[in-house]
Amino acid sequence: MNLPLAARYTRFRESVYMGLEEITLPGYSQPMSELDLQSLWFGGSFGSQFTSVDGKAVRIVDFGIWNSSAGPDFTGCTVEVGGQKLRGDIELDPDARDWERHAHGANQDYTKVVLHLFMDAPLERFFTRNCEHREIVQVQLNPASLPDQAKPNLGLAAARLGRCHAPLREMETERVQSLLESAAQHRLEKKSLRLHRCVAAHGREQAVYQALAQALGYRNNQQPFNILAQRLPVKRLQKLPPAERESLLFGVSGFLESVRYEDTLPETRAYLRELWESWWKQRDASQRWLLPQQALRWKLAAIRPGNHPQRRLGALAAMLKQWPQVSAPLLDAGRWSQEGWRETLLSLKHDFWSTHYTLLAEGAAKPLALIGETRVQEMLANVAYPLLMPERTRLWAEYLELPALLDNQKVRRAVQRLFGDSPQGTEFQKKLHHHQGLLQIYEDFCLQDDSACADCPFPERLKDWS
Repeated sequence: MNLPLAARYTRFRESVYMGLEEITLPGYSQPMSELDLQSLWFGGSFGSQFTSVDGKAVRIVDFGIWNSSAGPDFTGCTVEVGGQKLRGDIELDPDARDWERHAHGANQDYTKVVLHLFMDAPLERFFTRNCEHREIVQVQLNPASLPDQAKPNLGLAAARLGRCHAPLREMETERVQSLLESAAQHRLEKKSLRLHRCVAAHGREQAVYQALAQALGYRNNQQPFNILAQRLPVKRLQKLPPAERESLLFGVSGFLESVRYEDTLPETRAYLRELWESWWKQRDASQRWLLPQQALRWKLAAIRPGNHPQRRLGALAAMLKQWPQVSAPLLDAGRWSQEGWRETLLSLKHDFWSTHYTLLAEGAAKPLALIGETRVQEMLANVAYPLLMPERTRLWAEYLELPALLDNQKVRRAVQRLFGDSPQGTEFQKKLHHHQGLLQIYEDFCLQDDSACADCPFPERLKDWS
């Protein structure tokens, strides 16, 4: 992507921290769940080229299939080690010693494993061998290789006026606009990097499908939606009749197992019967994903009714029913039309979910939009433009015109710290790129500072921005 403003912001950010200790990520030392680790790997977030523990070049040619049965985590993979292609399975563990702790070395299901991945390892070299005593190539994953957007939430900085308020107040409007625009462009490039890593790992269509599914998860359920889309690839779902496809989505999500038939209303029971008629035939093949340690962890507390993941899953089913129209403008940049794509998403309907919030809720008096304006705006910001911008950089001008339809706590805190009650705070909240730029500066500086603003280098260096 050739967006020069992003490079300006990157150089500025580096100059601010020049000579200081390396920037750390507060909270990143917190343990990552095995399920999240598997999802990041399978999505290509770690990349595709590595160096094995014994120094050989390792390249992932085919990430394979996320296994739903007993055995290794990913099957049917192709790995190139030292120039030699190996076809088999991949096992991923948080710790290298989990291979023996879980008795994989004595289990014939793991005979075809050609690559053992892990995050942590003992100081003394640990060797991975299968039941035939064949040594298996090892790669230790490096969390530093993850794009920023794939890293854990960094929390919140105190909601108060920052020292950067004074120099920003003295800057001309054009300079502040330039700073925010450059930060927004930098943020867009980071999103693009993560998305295109997924394209490289699984192809453009699957990457689009995963990103749109993730966007349907809103803030609290992005990861469960992402994992669900990884477990049920779009090519597999598109081969199924709509009813069978929908039953698989709701079955693997765990929602069919968690709802008691007798607790539902008559209109819902008819819908549930349709889903179960297909799900019971597919359930055994997905049994592994229903186990407690592999089940999706949905966050249901304090969620608006319209954002409940069951309803969002209904929206995904409706999206898949119109998949050619939804995906075509993203698969071919030459067919992109913001107005046309927006209309496609806003017009999606579902016989049940257009009038229901959950499987236990009463039906609404009139139909509700499955995907509203604010959600479309999020998909434009996090999927469409990061995907298309490298191919059509002139879309940056289109991106700059997108209005800000939804704010969040981080945006409000960023405005409070940078502008306080100054009119600038209102002026620079009108556009989507304003929000994106504010969030980037907030994450790069406010969240990295542990001195209550006293020692943050950002305010003093603002004079260098031109």
